[in-house]
Amino acid sequence: MRSKYQQPRGERRETRTLSGRVRGGKLYPVMAQAFLGSESGVVSQTITAELDRIMGRLLTQTTFEVTCVMVPVLACRAVRYPDDPIQAGTDLTREKLLSGNPLFSLGNETEITQRMGVEPRKIGGDLKVSTICAYAHNAAVNYLRRRKYVKADQVHYSNNEITPALFGRSALQMLNGALDPEDRVNGSVDLELQDIQIPVKTPPTGANQSLITVADNSGDVVTDTHSQEVFADFKGASAGRLSLLDFYLAEEEDGLVRTMRKIVDQDPVHGEEQIRNWAHGLSLDSDKQPFVVYEKEHIFGTSMQSAMDGPNLDLRQTNSAASIDFTVPIPPTEFGGILVTFISIKPDETMMHQPHPILSEPWGAINFVADEMAKYDPVPVTNRELFADIDTADEETIAFYTGNNELKFNYVNYGFRRGTDMTTVENKSAMWQIQVPMSLTPSSIIYPDVLDHYPFALNGEEDEVCTYTVSSRARINTPLIRGHTPVEELAEIETSNLFEDAE
Repeated sequence: MRSKYQQPRGERRETRTLSGRVRGGKLYPVMAQAFLGSESGVVSQTITAELDRIMGRLLTQTTFEVTCVMVPVLACRAVRYPDDPIQAGTDLTREKLLSGNPLFSLGNETEITQRMGVEPRKIGGDLKVSTICAYAHNAAVNYLRRRKYVKADQVHYSNNEITPALFGRSALQMLNGALDPEDRVNGSVDLELQDIQIPVKTPPTGANQSLITVADNSGDVVTDTHSQEVFADFKGASAGRLSLLDFYLAEEEDGLVRTMRKIVDQDPVHGEEQIRNWAHGLSLDSDKQPFVVYEKEHIFGTSMQSAMDGPNLDLRQTNSAASIDFTVPIPPTEFGGILVTFISIKPDETMMHQPHPILSEPWGAINFVADEMAKYDPVPVTNRELFADIDTADEETIAFYTGNNELKFNYVNYGFRRGTDMTTVENKSAMWQIQVPMSLTPSSIIYPDVLDHYPFALNGEEDEVCTYTVSSRARINTPLIRGHTPVEELAEIETSNLFEDAE
C-alpha cells in the first residue's frame, strides 16, 4: 500500500526540443527524462531525421531506429556495483537514502550528458551533472546488448563515450540457428554401460595365438599370446536398463529447460539469477531490470519526392527524411529512474553472397525418410554454406547449428551480381551496406568502431551524415509538495504604514 507521501499531489511538466547531428553505426542517446520516486506519467516524443544528400541514387535501404528504455534507479546501482549485487538491493538502497547520503554524486559534463540534453550546473567554475545520467546510459546499453546475446560484451560503468549501434539481427536469428545446442532438449537419455565382459572371438584350434591384438582403454594396441577366449572389458558404472520412466523423465527435463531458456530470453540481464530464484521458489526484484517502452524502425528511400518549384520541378529524388512519434505511459517505482531515448542510423545489413542452398549443391534424390528421422537433431552449418568467398582454411569451420534443411526454407540475397565492377563511382555510390557476422561472439552483435560512410560526401572521418530533432513533452504525476508563489513586496505598505505596525 502506498503511503500519503507516495501518492501524487500535483503534476509537473517538462518540454524540451533538441537538435543535433549523428553518424551512422552509433547508438546515440538523444533525450533523458527523469522520474523521481513514486512518480508516474506520460511522455510524448517526436523525432525527425534527415540524411545528407549523396552522390547519385542510393539503391539499398537505410534504417532509422528509435529505442526508448526505462532504467530504474536500482538498475543504475547494479551497473555501478557489478561485483557487489547487495548494493543494488532494495533494503540497502533505502538505508543509503535514510542516512542522508546521495545515491549518485555529481560528475563532470560528458558527451553522453550533452547528447541527452542535460544542462549542467556550474559549481566552483566546473560544469556538473548527476552521475546517474551516465549510469542510466550504460545500464540501458548493456541491457540492449544482452537482449541480443546474453554473453555480449558489457560497457564499464565509468564509460563516457558513445557506443556502437547493434545489428538488427544476427546470423543466428536470420537462419534460426543456435551456437551451442542444449543436449537436454528433445528427450536426451543418458545410457551407462554395466561392468560386464563381452566375448569377442574364440581363436580357432591350432591358430597362431600371437596374432591376437587387443586395444587397452587408452587406445594403445597391446599384443599378447592368448590360449583362451578374448574379452572386451567395460569398466563403467552400473546402469541397469532403460525403462519408460527414463523417457518420461527426459521429457520432463526437456520442458523445464525450455522454460528456463524462456526466462533468460525475457530477462537477459538477470535471467540466470532469476533461474536460480525460480528453482528455489524465490522472486527477483523487478526494479533492477531496465525495460524497453518503445522501439520502431523507419526505412529511408522507400518513397520518392518531387521538387515543388524552380528549375528542378520535373525532377524526382529519394525521400531522405523520416519522422517517428510516440506516447508511452511510465509506471511509478519506489526510487524512480531515467527514461533514455536512443537513435541509430544504420546501413543495409546483409548476408551478401551466401551460396544458394539448392543450386550450389549436387541435384539428386531426396531421402524423406532419413529427413523424417533427422528433424530433431541439430545440423552443423559450416562457413562454406554462408559465404561464397570464404578463405579456404576456414571452409570447414562450424559457424553454428540449425535444424535440418533450415537454410533451404528462407533464402535472401540481394545486391550487385557477382562479377560487377565495384570500382566505378556509379556502382559504389548505389549501395551503403555492412556484412552481418557469420557467427555469434560477445563482440559480433555490435557495429565496428569505424564504419565506412561512402557514398556520403565527408570532409573528415568523424563528420556526421544525419540531422535530427527530438521534441519531448512529459506530464508527470508527482508527490512533490509545491509551495505558494511569493508576492512581490509593496513599498507603499511600509511608506504609508497602512497596518500601523511601524515603531
